[in-house]
Amino acid sequence: MSEKDLNVELFMFDKPLTSRPGKKYVECLALSILQCCYKDVYDEFEVCDAPDIRDRNGIVGIEVTEAITDADAQIRGEFVKYRLESNREKKERRKQLIEDKGAKVAEGMLSYPVIDSQIEILTIQNAITKKMEKLAEYKKKGFQKLGLFVFYNDIPIPMKLEHWKARFDEVLCKYTEKYDVIFFGYSCGLIEYNVRQNDIQVRRIDRSVYNGIKYNTRLKIEKQE
Repeated sequence: MSEKDLNVELFMFDKPLTSRPGKKYVECLALSILQCCYKDVYDEFEVCDAPDIRDRNGIVGIEVTEAITDADAQIRGEFVKYRLESNREKKERRKQLIEDKGAKVAEGMLSYPVIDSQIEILTIQNAITKKMEKLAEYKKKGFQKLGLFVFYNDIPIPMKLEHWKARFDEVLCKYTEKYDVIFFGYSCGLIEYNVRQNDIQVRRIDRSVYNGIKYNTRLKIEKQE
């Protein structure tokens, strides 16, 4: 399948993912991104629950969350209802509701309102904050190393790595217990912040490879439903 065909196929599934399978999709996508970027390191890991990704020995756990604004989450929810709606008039009302919120629907595709860098950073920081309370629970379960994977379904506004590190630290400095590593996965890239070693790196993912990961992950979720 060519890259062009793959881009089309990514948006041609019969039904959109509702809340539960949508969450599982993000978790499976996170693991696939890690497996792509680190070769054999995460081959023996699997998607579970609490934490969302773990090794088979229960030593390493990775919690997964998505960075999305409340407004965009509401728009996404309405778009799912729009796609599932069969009544033409009701469908048009759904579309109007979405566009009243600043998004656009065209040919079954959704484009979100544009946000500035300040909102983007705050959204990512909030996603980290919401998962900090999970640490104590997972440590009690016996996990010796814990990571947090923050997924962002877009290409973030460019910043230097030291700026990303500073933004992550703005959240982490408020807590005594911290994740050992923060993964920030986004369209065609992964930032790894090793908190314990105070080191931050970025790994690029080719567009065609990234689209392939997304497509195969979606197929996997479809088969589970």
